[in-house]
Amino acid sequence: MTTRPGGMYKQRGSTKPIDAPETLVGRVLEGRFRLDRVLSSGGMGIIFIATQLSVSRKIAIKILRPTLSDELDLMQRFNQEVEVVASLAHPNIVSMIDAGRDAGGLMYLAMEFVEGETFREALQATRLPLGDLLQVYIQTCEALIEAHAHGIIHRDLKFDNIMLQRRLDGRLHVKILDFGVAKLLSRDMNLTRGGQVPGTPGIIAPELVAQNSPSARSDLYSLGVLLFTTLTGQPPFHGQNDLELMRAHQFEELPKIEESVQHYVPEALNQLVYELLEKDPAKRPGDAMDVRNRLETIRDRLLAQFADLPAYVPPIFEDNNDIYGSGAFRLVPQRKLKTPPSLSEGALEQSMELQTSPDERMLVVPTSVVTMLALLLLVLIVSIVYMIGQLVQRG
Repeated sequence: MTTRPGGMYKQRGSTKPIDAPETLVGRVLEGRFRLDRVLSSGGMGIIFIATQLSVSRKIAIKILRPTLSDELDLMQRFNQEVEVVASLAHPNIVSMIDAGRDAGGLMYLAMEFVEGETFREALQATRLPLGDLLQVYIQTCEALIEAHAHGIIHRDLKFDNIMLQRRLDGRLHVKILDFGVAKLLSRDMNLTRGGQVPGTPGIIAPELVAQNSPSARSDLYSLGVLLFTTLTGQPPFHGQNDLELMRAHQFEELPKIEESVQHYVPEALNQLVYELLEKDPAKRPGDAMDVRNRLETIRDRLLAQFADLPAYVPPIFEDNNDIYGSGAFRLVPQRKLKTPPSLSEGALEQSMELQTSPDERMLVVPTSVVTMLALLLLVLIVSIVYMIGQLVQRG
């Protein structure tokens, strides 16, 4: 093991850890993993881009903040995350490489490094057609099917925890990250500190706000929040702070999604969103497999009807990086979506009606009126010629 000067600990004579992620860059954990760069930093953990030295492979390493190494409940939560990730082996879930604690007391979790972009970044770029967006949710459901089968509830399913990769053949591939607040249903222990609600305020299910027991349907509610936001460009509920936002999920009525999506979004998809966002868990779809199957059917029918859909742009686009923050939301009107070139004649007429304002439409005179005016003009001309002829004869 090697440690950079002034690394995890303070000056000579002190063993108190410092909370400066950059000072750990260059550290080698147990002679195997070198911390190369800070990728992100949260309240509990720090994620590094690292190198697995034995095979010169880029990986990701999550460590528990050194200043939290004496917090027993946080150590237990970190160990539970290690256990959760270790128990899941699925193409749509980030895979674990190893975990441990080095000689300096640094707790770490080594995982595969997922090249790509977050779902949030992909949505902000507005380059994915609706068929691809549905594919993201289908694969997210695949990951949830696996996790739920192992009695694991994610509890923090959000755009930043869904990574998108593009395969060489052009297909999208999804990876679900961060099981830091996941719940093992087989365990009775509660690793959340008193008064805290695990998860992100803008996506948390109403029953979790009420601090009731989580279930697989709690993750389905979060999935519904993401799907609503993807289609409309804004989250279903707003609040001036986290408490207001969570109470809105508990008690406020869901806005009408049909009024805020593009015209070709299938009604079956709107209906699925309503069911996912039911306040009562018992009224939501039965499980992630049911949701996956319905999404596949909706996607297949959509692609059969529209062969070449353009990138999906919500009618009102959320232009806010922190879409689930506690501040105000700034809504920016976007350009209207162009009509797909493969629309049928009837759908094309409907599309023109929806995308053209009344003052932009051309005035079209019915054919019967034009014919009548022509006949009247002809009669008038004949009458004038007849009258001129009569005047000439009399002269």
